[in-house]
Order: sequence, then C-alpha cells, then structure tokens
Amino acid sequence: MNTTPSFLRDVRHYLSGRAVLILLGFITFPLLTRLLSVGDYGQLSLVLRIILLLTVLSKCGLQYSSARFHQTAIDAPFTQKRQFYSTLVIGPVLSAVATTAIYLPLLVFSRHRIADPLLYRCLLIAPILVFLRALQSLLLSFLRSEGRSSLHAILEVASRVLTLIALLFLFVSGMKTSFAVLLAITTCEGVVVLFQMAELLKSKLVHPSAVHWQLIRTSFLFGAPLIGYELASILLDSGDRVLVRHYLGDVSLGFYSAAYNISVYLQDTVMTPLNLAIFPVYMRLWEHQGRKATQQFLSTGLTWFTVGALALTALSLLCAKDVVELLASKRFVEASTLVPILVPGLLIYASHIFLNVGLILEKRTVLLALLVSGAAILNLGLNVYLIPRMGIPGAAWATLLSYAALIVLLARINQAILPLHPDFTIIFQSFGAACLAFLPSVILQSRFPILTLVLRTSMFIALFCLFFFLASSMLRKIVFNFLRKDKSASAQHYGESICFKIAEDITVLQVEKPVGIGERS
Repeated sequence: MNTTPSFLRDVRHYLSGRAVLILLGFITFPLLTRLLSVGDYGQLSLVLRIILLLTVLSKCGLQYSSARFHQTAIDAPFTQKRQFYSTLVIGPVLSAVATTAIYLPLLVFSRHRIADPLLYRCLLIAPILVFLRALQSLLLSFLRSEGRSSLHAILEVASRVLTLIALLFLFVSGMKTSFAVLLAITTCEGVVVLFQMAELLKSKLVHPSAVHWQLIRTSFLFGAPLIGYELASILLDSGDRVLVRHYLGDVSLGFYSAAYNISVYLQDTVMTPLNLAIFPVYMRLWEHQGRKATQQFLSTGLTWFTVGALALTALSLLCAKDVVELLASKRFVEASTLVPILVPGLLIYASHIFLNVGLILEKRTVLLALLVSGAAILNLGLNVYLIPRMGIPGAAWATLLSYAALIVLLARINQAILPLHPDFTIIFQSFGAACLAFLPSVILQSRFPILTLVLRTSMFIALFCLFFFLASSMLRKIVFNFLRKDKSASAQHYGESICFKIAEDITVLQVEKPVGIGERS
C-alpha cells in the first residue's frame, strides 16, 4: 500500500477526475432541466441541500480524523489497524442512524406543513442518501490517505456516470419526477459504496467488535471546530433555498437553483485547481521560508485571481441569457437575470482561500466558523427583507451582499495577522480592459444562442487580452520573458520557482466535495 504518494501523480489524478466531473456536471445539468419541470427541479435542489446538511451532521468531523491519524494506524499492527478502520467506518454509520432518529420524527410531525406529497416522499427517503454519503466520505478519505488517487478519481467519476445513465433511462421511460431522480441518485451512489465496502470487508479490516470508543471521542474533538465551520458554510450557501420556496414557491426556487448551479459550476472551474494547489504550497512556504515568502506568494495569487474574477464577471454579464438557454433550455430563461448577480458573489466568496490563511496558520478555526455563521445569519436576514420586496433577485442580492460582508471582515482580520498586498495597479488595468472589451462584444448577436455565446466569448477574450496587454507593463514583461524562454525571470516575481522546487515532496490536500448533480444541483 503506497503511503507516500507522489504529489505530481496525485495532482494529475485528482485534477483529471475533477475535470471529468465538471464536464459531467455540464452534461447532467441540461438533462435534468429538460427531464424535470421548473418546480420539480426546485424541489430536488432543496432536498439535496437538506441532505448535504444532514450528511455533515452524520459525519461528525470523522473524515478529518481519518487524514490526521491514518499514518499512525497504517504503521501499526493489524489489530490496531483493524480498530482504526472499524471505528471510522462504523462511527459515521451510528451517527447517521442517530441523525435519522431525530430527523424522521420531526419530518412526520411536520407533515401537515408540507403541502406537496411529492416533496414529502423525497424528504422521507433522504436519510438513505445521507447514510451513503456519510459512509462514502470516510471511504474516500481512506483512499486519499493511502495515496490511491487513481482509484479515488475513478470511483467519483463512476458514481456520476452511473447517475447520468440512470437519468437517461428516466428521460426515455418518461419517469420525470424529482422523486424518481432522487431514487436514481441514491441507487447509483449505493452501488459505488457497496463496491468500496466489499473491498474493506474482504480485507477483514472492519468488524463491529473492533470499534474503539475512545478513538471516536478523540476524532470528534479533533474535527469539532471544523464541523461548526462546515455547517455555517452550508447554511450560508443553502439557507436561501428554504426562504425562496416559502415566499415564492417551487417554480421560483427552480429558477433560482438553476442560476445558482450555473454560477457554481463556473466558480468550481476556478476554485478546484486553486484548492488543490495553494494549501500545500503556502503551508510549506510558511514552514521553510517564513512569513515574507508566504505573504508574497498569496498577494500575487490574490492579484491574478482578482484579474480572472473581473473577466469572468464581465463574461457573465455578456453571456448569461445564452448560457441559460443553452444549458437549461428556454423554460429557465428567467434565471438569466440572476446569473450576473450570483457569479460575482460566488467569485468574491472564492477569494476566502487567500484571506483565511492567517486564521488557518494560527489555528483560529473557531473565529473562522463565527465569521461564516455571522454571514449566514446576515444572508437569511437579507433574504427575509429583500425577497418579499424584490422577488427572486432579492435572494441573489442577499447572496452577493452577505458574501461581500464576509470577505471584508475576513480581509480586515487577516491584515492584522498576515497582511496581503495585492497589486492594485494590475487590478485596475484589468478592470479597464474588461470594460473596453465588453462594449464591442455586447453588440454581437445571432438567432442561435450557441453562436452568440461563441462569438461574444471569443471577441471578449481576445479584446480583453489585447487591452490588458497594452495597459499592463507587468503583463508585457511576463509575456516577453516567456517568449524568450526566460522562465526564471517570471518565476522570480510569481513564485513559480518555489512551486516547482517543492512540488515533488508535498502531500496534496484533496478537496472533499465532488462536483456533480448529487452535490450541486
């Protein structure tokens, strides 16, 4: 068993898997929006968010302990190794049962408040998917810790491919309800979990008699601060779904969910490689080269992330209607007005991977959880105020404003711990380039959404790069250095030499949430 995985090999496997998952997401999303009515799509989105919340409660932070204590367990005798695997597999099973024991009576008690019987049926079978996902989270964490990155990626992709096949079957057979889709997702993910469990059971590493209750207690205490952060993040990300449905109904929830999912797919294409690359790099820099090198690396990363975010925001304004029609069909065209609000909000939130570093390095995760909790409460309050007055756009503006408030607070606190100094000259130059590129691109129009999308995107990217190149001496310097094959000069400014030097011996921290309809739809 390979316990010292190669960084470059694992990154290649994880990024390849993530790329396939994102691609599958762009395939399943149009299929779902054509398979379900707008109202059913909204229901499915709400149920999946509730499942996500219950899954976090069921895991109890044990997935973090798997990565933390795995190396010690793997080097131990078979009895202790069996104890470790049995505890971290059966532990979340027991917590999922406990969560279900609380959830189901509350659901039955609240049945009269749920007017739609189809929604009630979906909520009734939700604990099965909660159980499977809590267990799968631990099983996948074992693979990451064991360095089996290839199998990890294959299993994640296999789960999504099976789900896609099941959705195609539903589409052909005419079973076009949210309940049927949820049942298909549960079945497909169950097949993958059974495959993973069969391997563990065959190796005789899991047995009820080997559960170590002290290890469960230790693991829970280790992961407890992160549970609060995770729950607060879910509330911040998903709380508005309940309020949109409460005030405006399932159809409006369907429009909002479609716009949000399109925006999240765009955010994931940016955040996935950043999450994979940045954490191990800045941890190594902090340990071996100190504060100044870490600050320089993060400041440069934040600068160019902001440049990319400005360009993506302009593209969302330019192409929202065409993207929604292409991916979700004309039935969801009302969602196109929400995408230009949600995309900048989600990209603003994505900058937290640079701005929470000071808190992470000082292990102040409780403060981090409190900040996210405050933003979640603000988000709910803004939704309560804005939705009755503005309709669906009120929920989108609430998301943007709450994310912006969180990042402002996070930036102020981080500046006192680990000050970052992004290059505002480059940022303003890119903003000007985006504005200049936007004006001629918006004129392009055709009868076909895909042609309009291609023309506008191509025109904008070309003009943005041209105007940014002309405005920024730094960008020109980077390009000229690259063309002269003088890579060391640009690496000196942007940390590439550091990354190449340490990449071989850094263990990757894999992002937990897979991208696909099971998490994001």
